[in-house]
Amino acid sequence: MQPLVPVVSATGKPLMPTTHRRANRLIAKGRALRRFDRGLFYIKLLDRRDGYSEPVALGIDPGSKSGAFVVRSPQHTLHSIQVEAVTWVAAAVKRRAVARRLRRSRKTPHRACRPNRRAGERRLPPSTRARWGLKVRNAQWLARY
Repeated sequence: MQPLVPVVSATGKPLMPTTHRRANRLIAKGRALRRFDRGLFYIKLLDRRDGYSEPVALGIDPGSKSGAFVVRSPQHTLHSIQVEAVTWVAAAVKRRAVARRLRRSRKTPHRACRPNRRAGERRLPPSTRARWGLKVRNAQWLARY
């Protein structure tokens, strides 16, 4: 099976993907432009405002160290990627707390402490929020094509 190339209409509407061979022919004839978005190669048609599209589904495998995203139509696997999870957030939060404590212990004038404005709210831990935020951003990125 050949890998498929995402196709976007002249207005930016995502259409059904095509093969590399057909994409190269469209580019050579001047009917499409080469485009890249974060390493993803796609073509933008110049002479079509709309076209054929069928329902596709995005599958997400949320692993703890890496996650997988698969875009499938009933007939084909259109695109699949593997993404490394965000793992640096806990260390950054700890560094931030240490730096804050060091600043607060200095004998210099500083602003008065503010009460915790998020007290009583349900909130996600920063590391969980960063991991799931990455999954949401990747899903939105794949939905564009």
